[in-house]
Formats: sequence, structure tokens, C-alpha cells
Amino acid sequence: MTSWASRAALHPEPGGALRQLYAAWRSLHWRELAAFATLGLLYGVVDLSALSELKHAEQTWPLFWRLLLSPVICSLVLMLAWLPADRSPVQAPHRSAALIWATVLGSAAAAGVMWSLTAAGLWPSWADLCAPKCKAPPPAVLLLVSDFLGVLLPGAMAIGVVELWRRRRHAEMALQGALHEHDALARRAMAARLAAVQAQVEPHFLFDVLVDIEQQYAGAAPAGAADQLDRLIAHLRVALPRLRENNVTTLDAEATLLGSYLALWQGLHGESIAYRTDWASGLGSRQMPAMLLLPLLQRALRLATPCPSAMALRAEALPGGLRVALMIAQTGLCGDDVELDAQRERLRVLAGEGAKLQCESIDGATTFTLELPA
Repeated sequence: MTSWASRAALHPEPGGALRQLYAAWRSLHWRELAAFATLGLLYGVVDLSALSELKHAEQTWPLFWRLLLSPVICSLVLMLAWLPADRSPVQAPHRSAALIWATVLGSAAAAGVMWSLTAAGLWPSWADLCAPKCKAPPPAVLLLVSDFLGVLLPGAMAIGVVELWRRRRHAEMALQGALHEHDALARRAMAARLAAVQAQVEPHFLFDVLVDIEQQYAGAAPAGAADQLDRLIAHLRVALPRLRENNVTTLDAEATLLGSYLALWQGLHGESIAYRTDWASGLGSRQMPAMLLLPLLQRALRLATPCPSAMALRAEALPGGLRVALMIAQTGLCGDDVELDAQRERLRVLAGEGAKLQCESIDGATTFTLELPA
């Protein structure tokens, strides 16, 4: 709405004021036209009550059309004066003064139009209608001032209401913009923290694995060391490329990361954990935020005593997104601790307000359920 005004301000040209005026009139929306016309029509319907005071039947129809149409005409003339002032930026320093002048000039122009239509004989004047019962016709200046005030007062109230609505809408949009900017900054901050987590790739855990491989080579288990080295290479091949990812991965990639980590962990601790995945064909390519499942697995393995015997990763499509469930065959792994709260906050920032993380521990298993909006 302000592009025409900004261009004219940056590149003044001869006749620029007329171009601005024409551009403002061209920017008229049908809703604005309908609002001004409806407002005038409502005033006209209210003014029709004056017909009850008319005693001469031959004056009924001329007065009817004057009372009904004159407010509509005045509203439309006032609208043409209001448009150029309204199209200025809401925070412009002289906007209020421009609206006041537009209301005054529009009311004067509307009064002049009504005076011209009356002088042209399109409908009777107030003096003609008053003649049967008035001792002397009202002065012309008084009639003109009366028409002017009749447009100015209701017009000023209507334009004031519209301006308050404009300013409130502008404030709400500015607030929404600030909230979106805050959310974007929070996402970038969380992405930076996630990148740091990804870059670390659990250095203490990897150091323990390397020490274990070294000890096995130094001892009498070179075959086990070779197998663990293969598992380490496989895990790094999955984990390291995530340093270049933009915090977005797929369900298949997350499942592969969990599997490689779990295999490496089992080789380090000498445990056996059955791992399986379950979802419909084609669902594995669905995108999701990265590094949501591995922290949950790491937490569960750290808290689980004894070691769980099985783990399953399931997923299903929802009408508005994706549900992913990580099930671990051991109870008591939920707990409302700070770590889970941090995971919920990270999930909210990365996946949106509709994302949820729930933990349930029943029937001999703990289930972490992620609900991700599309």
C-alpha cells in the first residue's frame, strides 16, 4: 500500500503530487468502497425519519431521495479525500495532521457537491422544503455550514475508528514480526548448540572405544578389536556427515545412526541388545529434525540397570505430521528431570509449537514418543 508513496518520495518528479493522488485512488479496495457506501446509506436510512414531519405529499419523493442519497454521496466524496492520507505509512510523523486536513477538506468538498446538486435543481433545497412552515428562508451561509458540519462530525468519527483499527492492526503485525524474529533467533541459537553437540560426537565415548580397541589388540583378542574398529568406522561414517547437515534428517538416517551407536555401545560393554525398526514402506524418507532420538537412547542406556534386552523404533504417519516411538525393554527410565525438559524445549524450538515429547513406562518397557507436526 505504501510502495507508490515511497517511490514518489525517493524520486520526486514534476506532477508527482497528482500521480500520488491518482495512485491513491487506484489503490481503493472494494471493501473500503463498500464500507463508505454502507456508512452513508445507514445515515440516509436514519435521516428518513424526517419524512414523518412532512405535511405535503408532493414533497415526499424529492425529500426521500435527498435524505437517502445525500449521505452516500458525501461519504464517497469524503472517501476520495481520505485515501491519500490513509495511504501514508502508519508511523509517518505527519499522518494524524494529514488525516485531520483530509477530513476537513473532504467535508467541505462534500458540502460543495451537495450545494451544487441542489443549485442544479436535482432535488429541492432545504429552503424550498421549509417554505410552507418557515417565516423566512435560512441564510445560504447557514445552510452551507450546516451541510459541512453534517458531514464533518460523523465523518471524523468514522475515520477515527478506521485509524484506530489501522494502528491496532499495525501494532499486532509488528508484535507478530517481533515474535517470529525471536523464534528465528531461538532456532538459530538451538541450531548452534546442536552443531556443537554434533561436532563433539561424544568424545569421551569415542575415547573409551579407542582405548578398548587398543587394549584388545594388545591382548589376545585381535579379532574382537577388528570387529569393534569396523563398528567405529561405520558409526563415524553415519555421524560425521551430520556436521554438514542443516539440522534436518530423515527417519531412515536417524534409525541408522541409532543402530550404529547401539552396535558400538554393545561392543564396548559386552552386552547384547536386540534392535528393530517398524514403519510403513516409504515413511523412512520423511524429514525430521536431527539428533532428537540419539540423546534419548544415550540417556536410557546410562540409566538402565541392568542392560535392556531389546529396543525398537516405530513410526506412523499422522494426519498432521509424524509420530515416532522409541521403546526400550525396561521400566523406570522416564523421570521428570532437567535433561528431559531440555529435550522438550529443543524439540519445541526445532519442530514447532505443536511438537510433543512424552515418556511412558508400563508393561515392562519405557516408550519415548515424539509427535512432529508436518
